[in-house]
Amino acid sequence: MAAHFAPIVLPQNLDDIPTDYQSKIPLFDGTPHGVIAQEHVDRRTDFFDLHEIDAENVTMRLFVQTFGGEVRKWVRALPATSVTTLADL
Repeated sequence: MAAHFAPIVLPQNLDDIPTDYQSKIPLFDGTPHGVIAQEHVDRRTDFFDLHEIDAENVTMRLFVQTFGGEVRKWVRALPATSVTTLADL
């Protein structure tokens, strides 16, 4: 499963992801008509705080899943294991 999220480095034992994140965190695709980057980060942070999500393996997987379009392509094109923390993004 970890290879599916490359280039992000994930531990072997992964914590559960909340099932309702898609409706709470807007998709960020970098288009002019979409959500701006700061709003995306703010909503992500609010969601993590509200659900008390502290496990970095969850926050990183959720964050990547909220990317779309060219942003998703860019993230997936990063070299394997090049992102080890959210700060790296």
